[in-house]
Amino acid sequence: MKRIMMISIAVAVLLLCGESVQAQSRVSQRPRTERRVRDERPPREPRRQNIRIAEPPKPVLKMVDADAIHAIERESFDHNRLKMTQMIISTGGLMTTSQIIAISKAFDFDNNRVQFLTMAYPNCIDKALFYKVLGTIDFNSSKEKIIDYVINFKHDNPDRRPPVNISNAEMNEIVKVLKNESFDSTRKKLAGMIISGSILTSRQIASMAKTFDFDTNRYDFLLLASHNCSDLHNYVIAANTLDFESNKRRLMDDITRKP
Repeated sequence: MKRIMMISIAVAVLLLCGESVQAQSRVSQRPRTERRVRDERPPREPRRQNIRIAEPPKPVLKMVDADAIHAIERESFDHNRLKMTQMIISTGGLMTTSQIIAISKAFDFDNNRVQFLTMAYPNCIDKALFYKVLGTIDFNSSKEKIIDYVINFKHDNPDRRPPVNISNAEMNEIVKVLKNESFDSTRKKLAGMIISGSILTSRQIASMAKTFDFDTNRYDFLLLASHNCSDLHNYVIAANTLDFESNKRRLMDDITRKP
């Protein structure tokens, strides 16, 4: 009997020891499993920082105030007017053609007026309309000086505004001015002055070309205007204003050879 009781106690002890060993093994395996699960997770992406790229500052136009124009007009002598306009232009002051016309009318003598206009042209923001200043000049010789200056002016200063587009309303006015000229020679110079500071379409150039009386003068103008055309691929519209096929072919050959 005693032997049976001892055997029962021994079996019970063995069972208890086995359960404790299994419990310990389960406890020891849990962190390994959890660690394995953590290791299998994809790595977190680094937070993206919102980096703002600073935009370059827009250039500020130094437009001349209307009061400055009135101050020049109220001056009594041309030499004072020239000094004032020299200061405005040398400090980068920009003017519209209308403002330049107002100052030009204030001068008493044509030679001072021409000196002012040649200074003002580089600082004019609407060079396409600069031809209107010719109405303020008394002598044809003075007009020739202004036209020659504008035609030969080099638009390569980065501080100046680039050539501008001409609206259809402005083009209608330009065509009227060209038609009022009596001779192709003056008409060609005036047209050259207008296109030097402008960007024109093929149709606008065609409208100007139709004002010429002779085909050779029309050809010269069309070749010159092609450098300021915004849609040269449509230039056949302008070429069709030529009367002679020989001039038309010559013009198209010249434009085709342009780099």
